[in-house]
Amino acid sequence: MTKLYFLLINLFFIVILSPAHPALAVEEAPLLTVYSGVIGRDVSQPDFLDDLIALNPLYYFANPFHSQSVLTTTRIQEIHSQLPRTQIIRHLTCCSLFNQKKLDSPIAQINFSTQNTQAEFDDAWANHRDAFMKNSRGEYVYHQNEPNGEMWVNPEQGYLLDPASSFYKEFLYDKIKEHILTSGYDGVYLDLRYPVFMNSFYYSVPAINSHPITDQQWRDKLISLNRYLQNRRQNDPNPKMRNALIITNSVGGGPGDSNDPIDRVQFNRDLQTQGVQIENPFYNFATMSHNNWLAKVNQIRDISSLRNNRMTGWLNYHHADKMDDQAQCDQHSLFAYTSYLLGNNSPNFAFYFLCKIQEDNRVRRIHASEKLTRISLGTPSSAYQQLASGLYVREYTHGFAIVNPTSSALNYKPNTNLYNAYSSTTYPQNINLTLSAKTGLVLLKNAPSTLPADFNSDGTVNLLDYNLLKTGFGTTYNLLDYNTLRSQWGQ
Repeated sequence: MTKLYFLLINLFFIVILSPAHPALAVEEAPLLTVYSGVIGRDVSQPDFLDDLIALNPLYYFANPFHSQSVLTTTRIQEIHSQLPRTQIIRHLTCCSLFNQKKLDSPIAQINFSTQNTQAEFDDAWANHRDAFMKNSRGEYVYHQNEPNGEMWVNPEQGYLLDPASSFYKEFLYDKIKEHILTSGYDGVYLDLRYPVFMNSFYYSVPAINSHPITDQQWRDKLISLNRYLQNRRQNDPNPKMRNALIITNSVGGGPGDSNDPIDRVQFNRDLQTQGVQIENPFYNFATMSHNNWLAKVNQIRDISSLRNNRMTGWLNYHHADKMDDQAQCDQHSLFAYTSYLLGNNSPNFAFYFLCKIQEDNRVRRIHASEKLTRISLGTPSSAYQQLASGLYVREYTHGFAIVNPTSSALNYKPNTNLYNAYSSTTYPQNINLTLSAKTGLVLLKNAPSTLPADFNSDGTVNLLDYNLLKTGFGTTYNLLDYNTLRSQWGQ
């Protein structure tokens, strides 16, 4: 931290001779990551905005599960004023209506009160009962989540609506429009849009003509709904709605739905998907076969290539399995990140990785993606290549992503000097470097430069450095705005 204290001394004399600068909006490109935060965090506190500004993410995924975590319109405006390129996405549970009078969980009451009001439920129940889906016994289908989830819903609290009903299509679009135009969000994330009906989320299976719904019938309903939403959005007279994002949880991933035969890429083409989440694709990286790993990389490639290589959304690792230590977190997150770098073709498709490390009786949460995404490789120069050694490599403007998906150590011989993006390790030209089994590397073509205000030594002066500067002065720091730090101390 010597550089930090040296700069603090210099800044002290600068501030004596000049007035404080007003806070300015961040001008640099956001990191290709997602801010999800901690469930239950108080978003009204100053340190929340400090952390968000320090990360400068492309997306902020706003969860509504606790009252202190719900963004107000004023708070959204403050975020937009500081981070105009960060897009704030609101979580919505798709295809359900909730009876507020029946809800007995505080989390459910907070979350589902923004899905629909009691008056909206009462109107639907009285005038649009045919939109509520029933099972083969003629009983209404209720939504549910496991007790260890983020919400608790019991029978007669949450009802499944027919995604293809004209009533629900119009209702959902109007609700999305309310979140965008009234609250100020940039988009919504529609959860539970899988191409197979997710039985575990409901107490029973809906039926069509007294027969349990097939996966194809369910897909057809979701396709009908999504195309309606996109058509309404694209033709909305309000330009903010035309620019709004509708991101869907329509790929899935992880142990819950990895083995069904549905082609996720074709499903999202059929949906005319605007944005998507790919969930936990490398959750079993240590044991997954080479072919399964490559299939996931190609899925990332093909989905991110939709919409002319401009697909929005993110890869999201948040699996509940606990990790043993920091080393396991580092290996898993870097393997997932480099695999993502091999496949991703969209500048709008971000990466998020959460580690949960078991320590005695507590779980430590580490947002590994914050460190990984702070180093930009630039744009890809070509598609990934498989080398004769078995390694996979993709070249970018400023470096390389390399992955060893096999169960054996493999060597790579660079034809120029390369530098580890996250350490001081140098890899000399024509000298073999070894990648252990199931590992990845991000390598830079040029050594990171030493800049006076590069406090975290990542080769750039960015918002992480500015946050360290604020920490050095204390939370009341307001002496030097971020853009001045970059212009005067980032050369």
